[in-house]
Amino acid sequence: MIKVVTDSTSDVPPAIAGRLGITVLPMIVEVDGTAYQDGVNLSRQQFYEALPTYATFPKTAAGSPGLFADAYRAARADGASGVVSVHIARTVSGVCNAAELAAADVANEGITVRVVDSGSMTMGLGWLVIAAAEMAQRGASLDEITAELEALKPRIRILAMADTLKYLRKSGRVSSITAGLGELLQIKLLIELKQGAVNQLDRVRTRGRGIERLIEGVRQTAGKPQRFTILHTGGTSAEDLERLRRELQPLAPIEPAEPVLITPVIGAHFGPGGLGVVIVNE
Repeated sequence: MIKVVTDSTSDVPPAIAGRLGITVLPMIVEVDGTAYQDGVNLSRQQFYEALPTYATFPKTAAGSPGLFADAYRAARADGASGVVSVHIARTVSGVCNAAELAAADVANEGITVRVVDSGSMTMGLGWLVIAAAEMAQRGASLDEITAELEALKPRIRILAMADTLKYLRKSGRVSSITAGLGELLQIKLLIELKQGAVNQLDRVRTRGRGIERLIEGVRQTAGKPQRFTILHTGGTSAEDLERLRRELQPLAPIEPAEPVLITPVIGAHFGPGGLGVVIVNE
């Protein structure tokens, strides 16, 4: 039996994680001096509602190598012959590094762990995790699962729109000058994440145009979409979410059916009002 471990930035719905036996390790969000475990003692709704009022910019961090090592030992205790540990893109987080340190530690105890850099985040990572867990339930080997994940990674793409540059400035992702001009002009930034590379797609002046550009980007993506997942970071109107659903539904199924409120570990940098689409191609 192979056990699948991931981190909370995967946004795998709890019901699916439970059904497939996925271990989800909480990442850390520090708000005004208090550290919280993502999804454990900090709800996402609570975080996004309060985000504009925080005195200091939230800090985010990976779990410690000890957290991962404990999860790997627990998997072994449950009878797992190996562990596939699938995590947020190495280019945007240190989670893979923590997992690799833990994997090296438990290797001395005879526990085999394969750490997989998803090159993605939120449900882009989540779909890899789900695929791994479904294969594990069918009895696939460690080699078979990791090979399938490597084949699946290039088929996943995320397009997203930041409603404001304010939080990207606070997190250091864009310069103060760029963000200041962007906030003054109410610029909406569109980005793409694919195989670990984050690229700017466009900048537009209005939210309506930003949503149009997001939909255009989805329609222009190479390959035939197998499914979409709609993402948001709170503060988003039902009308905007419904517009995305209405435009995307004829192209491929939307799974889960409801938009995913993404982890604060990512949303802290993106700010409220953000929208995104995960594209999984055939």
